[in-house]
This record gives sequence, C-alpha cells and structure tokens, in this order.
Amino acid sequence: MDSTSTILPTPDFGFHNDESQLWAGHDFLLADTLPSTVSVYSPGVVGDLIPYGLGNDDTVAIGLLTILIFVAIATSRSWHFINRQTRTFLYTHHDNGTETETASDIRFQYIMAGIDLVLLTMIAFIYTEDYLANPYFHIDNYKLIGMILAMVIVYFILRWTATTMVNLTFFNSKKNIQWTYSQLFLTTIETVLMCPLVIALVYLGLSTEKGIIWFLAILILNKLLTFYKDWSIFFKQNGGVLQTILYFCALEITPLLAFGGAWRAMTNFLKVIF
Repeated sequence: MDSTSTILPTPDFGFHNDESQLWAGHDFLLADTLPSTVSVYSPGVVGDLIPYGLGNDDTVAIGLLTILIFVAIATSRSWHFINRQTRTFLYTHHDNGTETETASDIRFQYIMAGIDLVLLTMIAFIYTEDYLANPYFHIDNYKLIGMILAMVIVYFILRWTATTMVNLTFFNSKKNIQWTYSQLFLTTIETVLMCPLVIALVYLGLSTEKGIIWFLAILILNKLLTFYKDWSIFFKQNGGVLQTILYFCALEITPLLAFGGAWRAMTNFLKVIF
C-alpha cells in the first residue's frame, strides 16, 4: 500500500462504555429515557399484615382438635351416666338410688366441665376481639386469652363453692348428690352444644352477632333446666316456688351478672392502660 492511499475509518460497532453515547444516535430511543428504561429494581410497597385470628393460629387448631377428641372419649366412656340422667331428668327420684354412678363416669364429667371453661374462654375472646379490638392493638393475644381464662375459672370456682356451702348447710347429702349429678349432666350438654358453635365461629365464618345469639340460647336453656332441677330436688315437696326463685337468683343469676361486670371492668382497665 502506498503512502498516498486514504485510510478508511474503523467502523463504529457501538462498543462504548458511555451508555448515553451508545444510544444517542438512534431515533427510536431518547438518551434521557435510558435510566428509566433499563432499570429493573423497584423498592416495592409495604403490604398490610394479616390480622390475628383464632382460625390462623396453629396452637388453637391443635387445641380444638384435642378438645373434640376428649369430648368424644368422655361422651362414650360416660354414656351410662348420660343415659341415666336423661331418662330421669324430668322425674327426680327421692330414694336411695343415687349411688349407681361410677367414679369413672364422674371423672369424665369433670373433664367435660374443664373443656366447658376453655370453650367459654374462646367465645369471650372472640367477642372481645370483634367489639373491643381497638384497645388491644398492643396486647399479646395469648395474654388476653389467659386473663379471660383466669376470670372464667375464678367465676366457676366461686360460684361452685358458694352453692356447695349453701346446699350442705340447708339440705341433706342425698339431695346434694342429686344436685351435683344434675349440674354435671347440664355442663356436659352445654359443652356438646358449644363445640359446633366455637368451630363455626373460628373456621366457618359465622358472624359474631349470630354466634352470640346461639350462645345466649344455650345459656338460657341451661339456666331454665337448672331452675327446674333446683325446684324438683330442693323445694318440690314443700311447694316452695318463691324459695326456688330466691335460691336461683342468689346462686345463679347474681354470680353471672358479677362476672359480666368484672369482664367489663377488665376491658375498661385495659383501655386506660394500653
């Protein structure tokens, strides 16, 4: 090649470090749009946390499954007791035939009473969570369940203690045994009726309003049957309807109203504290 020949420029294939020069010569893309076009990173948007619910809690699921198993076992193992109490519920025997219940039957009835306390606690927690949710944003849910459970246990212990002391003071042992059996039987029936209620509230989306109506129906039925048994065991032979009303109001209605007042006071206290 001679010295006069023209050296052709090297073709520009666009291998540049400067991205703005790389794309600046093309009409289909403006240089100032490059950063937004090639960027693939986005910080995202913070999502809302799923609110706590008993249906989302694995511990509650395991607990409910355990409760259902114990209810099934207790019902099958104490079927003789349930069958006998059902047949004789409307007619109270004033004889010595109250000694037929076995210790195993009574033990399983006390297990059902313990389950009843847990179910009542879950219903009270659901009601509290639904209607008084704002004050509990900063309260651990397990602590709240524990406080409600403690209140329910104290209520039942105080009511049962007061009733037992009154019965032992004014009535003989045979009537006390009959009354105890009837209360255990009614507690068993209440527990069986509340199991589907709790499951419907936790997992089937039953509204709290309908759940409260269901619960009140169970509670009213229980109290009506309790009133009847109080009359038939303690006051039927004397015709004491007025005495039955006084006994029932003093030992059934008053403790229930006191528990409701204590529960309301607890919620108001938590509103102030938290």
